[in-house]
Amino acid sequence: MTISPWTFREKYHKFCDVSTTVNQGDIPFIIWLFENPKSWFHLNGACDLKKHDMIHVLLECDQSNADEAFVIGFTMGNDKNIKPWEVKLFKFISNRLYPKKNRFTKGELEIFDDAFDYGKSRNYNEIANYNWSEQEMNSLFDDVQRTFQIFPNELEYYKCKYNEYKEQCNENN
Repeated sequence: MTISPWTFREKYHKFCDVSTTVNQGDIPFIIWLFENPKSWFHLNGACDLKKHDMIHVLLECDQSNADEAFVIGFTMGNDKNIKPWEVKLFKFISNRLYPKKNRFTKGELEIFDDAFDYGKSRNYNEIANYNWSEQEMNSLFDDVQRTFQIFPNELEYYKCKYNEYKEQCNENN
C-alpha cells in the first residue's frame, strides 16, 4: 500500500460518491435492532451510519458483504465492553436471520472473526463512539489511520486473506 496524499475528508467523500449509501429508513428492522445504537437491543460496537461509513473508509473497505463482515468485526472487537454472548448472537443472527442479501456466509463469518481479533488488538478502543473532529477530517488519511493503529502491512495481510474469498464468490456468481 502506498502513502496517500488525500485527507480523510477527501477519502470519505470519495467513498460516499462511489458507494450506495443507505438511508436509515431503508435498513431492515433486524439489522437496525442489533447494529444501531438508538435501538433498545443494540450490541456493543453498534454505531450510527455516518460513523460506520467512516470506519469503512478508515479500513479501506467497500460495501460487499465480506467488507461489511470486516468492518463490523473490527468495530465489535474494538469495543472493550463486548461480551462473548454478543458475538455468538450476532454471528447467529447475521448468518441465519438477516435478509438474504445481507446474510453472512461461513466465509464471511471467518472474515468477521479475523477482523474482530484485529480490532481487539488495537490500543485505541471503542472506535464506534469516536467523535470525529474537523482536525481529523482535514488530516492526511495515513495520519488518521496511524492514530487508530491501522497499519498498511497489517491491513494488507487481512485484505489479501479475504480478497481470495471475495474472488471465489465473484467467480461463482
